Amino acid sequence: MPLTLESHAARFPELGGTDRDVFVLLEVAGQRPDGVAPALQPRASESRAPLCLAIAIDASSSMRGTRFALALQATRNVLSSLGPNDRLAVVTFDRSARVVFGPSALDEEGHANAHRALDRLATGVGTNLGGGWREASEAVLRVLMPGALRRVLVLTDGYPSRGETQPDALRARVAEGFARGVETGVVGIGDGIDEKLCSALAQAGDGRFHYVRDEGVLGDVVAAEVDGAKSVVARDVSVMLALSPRVERAELLHRYTCRPEGRALVVRVGSITYDNPRAVLFSAALGHGSPDAVLGVATASGQRVQSAPALVAGQKTAVGFALGARRDESAEVETERQTLTIPAHEGLFESRIKVAWELLVQRTLAEVRSAWDAMDAGDRDAVARRLDRARALRRIVADAGLVPPSRLASLPDVDVVQEAMFMAGGAAREARKRFTSWAHNTQVSFVGVFPRKEK
Repeated sequence: MPLTLESHAARFPELGGTDRDVFVLLEVAGQRPDGVAPALQPRASESRAPLCLAIAIDASSSMRGTRFALALQATRNVLSSLGPNDRLAVVTFDRSARVVFGPSALDEEGHANAHRALDRLATGVGTNLGGGWREASEAVLRVLMPGALRRVLVLTDGYPSRGETQPDALRARVAEGFARGVETGVVGIGDGIDEKLCSALAQAGDGRFHYVRDEGVLGDVVAAEVDGAKSVVARDVSVMLALSPRVERAELLHRYTCRPEGRALVVRVGSITYDNPRAVLFSAALGHGSPDAVLGVATASGQRVQSAPALVAGQKTAVGFALGARRDESAEVETERQTLTIPAHEGLFESRIKVAWELLVQRTLAEVRSAWDAMDAGDRDAVARRLDRARALRRIVADAGLVPPSRLASLPDVDVVQEAMFMAGGAAREARKRFTSWAHNTQVSFVGVFPRKEK
């Protein structure tokens, strides 16, 4: 089975909770393919699903010079990392958008053509981001590759100024593309980006948003995104938590898409890689009863990602399926069901540690986000209250020994955030961009480190 599911439940009287208040953490992960050692990731092209990737590069005047050169170099690095079963397209956008290469196989001729196309590129004027995404999306959909993962990665340093510029309309386009099987990630470069738009587009495309202040790390960010796509073992993964009659109320604390079905909550978590578990945190309020009663049953299910089968010489193509691909019922996968019991007293120490960390991350995110909203409204007292709550929670879990100081350092420094909020101009905008990127990726699973104040 390519999916695993771990469950942890805990109570926290340190936070003012009662015996009726329980937190439940579900961790969904992908099993590493047989024969692939941890150091040998991502998977070799012959043992994974083919990747059909389009990189859409902002070619506006603000990208001119080093920034554009580094974007092109990052794309060249991607060329060398893809295998013979993959396809790559490159799109540039300024006042208009155009496909400058692909989607093509990356054999010797394909590599040569791609490098020649990249060598000829130059910047122009304007930022038609919507057109760039559209051309990239259509490029990956034009290729018939059974079982392929279809990804668009947008590299941009500014606001859309040509073509469609309305955020809601752009987000709707990306959401429609995701419904057709195209995932979208966004890399925002420099202080001229619209971080809210970048995050909204990545959310609509079920991808990640990275804010890159120093374009020198652009190549590393792009490479990490491509490597992540190569490591996907299941997609369209959902977690269902079916609650026992003892549960009077339950709430999802992560910002996944969630829907109720009777006494169950069904949470869509998206693609799962074999090296990046997804966390799903719930809070539950219980009725009266014994402390060790069953809380519910959790299940994770999704679509297995497999390499495309090779076409044997003389083999006929199945009707309706190209290249020998046949409908495979085994592609629908489900983990073993996990029965959750209410923890006696506070719960097992290991579970308390795991749940406390995820709870701290999600509440820190919520408090800082609310503080930014209060700042926009001009309510400085509300800013202080929100951030004080974030500080207090951090002190409580640290004093209780639930989270070590070394791990606390990977969270946003609340003092630095507050200081930046009240600064004029660029410092506040910079802090918000960093937080938006961190929050976007953290709301689905904790990744990355929020940069701390420089000494």
